[in-house]
Amino acid sequence: MSRLDNCLTAIVGDKLPIETARKTFFFLLGIAVMLIVIALPSPSPFYKGEEAIPLTANAKIVMAVLCFAVIQWMTEAIPFPATSLCLIVFLHILGVASFDKLVTLGFGNNVLLFLMGAMGLSAAMTSSGLARRFMLWMLTKVGRRTDRIVLAFIAIGTMTSMWVTDMAVAAMLLPLGVSILESSGCKPLQSNFGRALMIGIVWGALIGGTATPAGCGPNVLAMQYVRDMAHMDVSFAQWMAVGVPGAMIMVPLGWFCLMKLFPPEFREIPTSLESIRAELNALGGLNTKEIRTLVVFLTMVTLWLGGSNLEPYIGFKAPEGFVALLGFVLLFVPGLRVFDDWKVAAKSIDWGGLVLIAGGISAGMMLASTGAARWLAWGMLSGVGELHPVLRVLAVIGMVELLKIFFSSNSVTGAVVMPLIIALAMDIGMNPWILAGPAGIATSMAFIMVTSSPTNVIPYSSGYFRISEFAKSGVVMTIIGILAVTASVAIFGRFANMNIW
Repeated sequence: MSRLDNCLTAIVGDKLPIETARKTFFFLLGIAVMLIVIALPSPSPFYKGEEAIPLTANAKIVMAVLCFAVIQWMTEAIPFPATSLCLIVFLHILGVASFDKLVTLGFGNNVLLFLMGAMGLSAAMTSSGLARRFMLWMLTKVGRRTDRIVLAFIAIGTMTSMWVTDMAVAAMLLPLGVSILESSGCKPLQSNFGRALMIGIVWGALIGGTATPAGCGPNVLAMQYVRDMAHMDVSFAQWMAVGVPGAMIMVPLGWFCLMKLFPPEFREIPTSLESIRAELNALGGLNTKEIRTLVVFLTMVTLWLGGSNLEPYIGFKAPEGFVALLGFVLLFVPGLRVFDDWKVAAKSIDWGGLVLIAGGISAGMMLASTGAARWLAWGMLSGVGELHPVLRVLAVIGMVELLKIFFSSNSVTGAVVMPLIIALAMDIGMNPWILAGPAGIATSMAFIMVTSSPTNVIPYSSGYFRISEFAKSGVVMTIIGILAVTASVAIFGRFANMNIW
């Protein structure tokens, strides 16, 4: 046993398995840190000119509870969703807000309905076979050159994960990629082509998740924080105005990076793509469920992109959450039914993820309303306000990517940093969306650590690349991502209410 194991055994007893002992230790450590922070005297206020920015008693309690949560999120002593529920429990017990208010802020937020509908659409596209058909069709257009195959996998993953969950995209592309590698005689951990292709699957799925609000949970979470804290309305199209160009920049640069780091050992695969063509031909024409899914998908995208411009024609407001809920309901309506019963659809919803986000929203709003977010932002990030707006965006994205190393959840990263960034922007008189939007995109760019996202683990399970190889290439890709998102905001931000010039 290691020295740490011996210490844990001494603290929690020798009758518990070491993993249980570890989790118990970190849970109790979180409680202890929370109580210590509450007991500490309030620090001196920060000053913005002559204006004092104090840390109030309630703000200190919120920060103490957040310290507990961060320890749990970093050590995974208890599941992520359970930690979010603890936030609500402790904030109520310690008198920061009433239980009803905390529940309403989190579970009454329409972002949960948006995510539920988006997950349902993703499941419909997967279960109906529509997403796989699109992938197979795209791959038949590639040819036998290894560099083009890698580029195709990245591009297909990007386009698909704009609307389908990152994990589902990686899971669908993995067997297609492995079949190409095996038929080409590529051995795990020996083939550069295998490394590039498998890492490319990860990157494509992650890049696409940044392009639209439907691509990843933290995206719509960032939009909702801006609405709740800054009282600004951010549309689906505004996100895409910077998200899509950023993704389009990352795809070719990411591909170029992989080709330089892991140059394929042969120019063309020795076998043809006939197996993929045969699989596509075996599907035949679009089946009934695929057609229904396509109709619902196009309806949702039209309403999402049209936004308030469609209100005079349809006679009612159609916010993103409503559109997602409408699409989800349509998947059960006779004539459009894709899911045979509720249980099938329910399995596609990440209920734990929804709970995680609900608790995070409650805590985030308490950070804002008690002044804790403003105090933290001014203490940690006030120097950002002295930079040129473009450099502010660059600095914020870089900070988020640094935090990504420590948090193995995109939503957790968003819940922690978003209130601080919005508070900072409001304090320095900057449009909060200019910083919150890029930060939201950055929370999904989990390029460095395999453990940062379940999406990364799926291709890693194929055995074609090492963790160190993923991290090495991921550092380069993270730099590319930071520059790409900053460039997208600088060039296309004026179309998304992000004018920084």
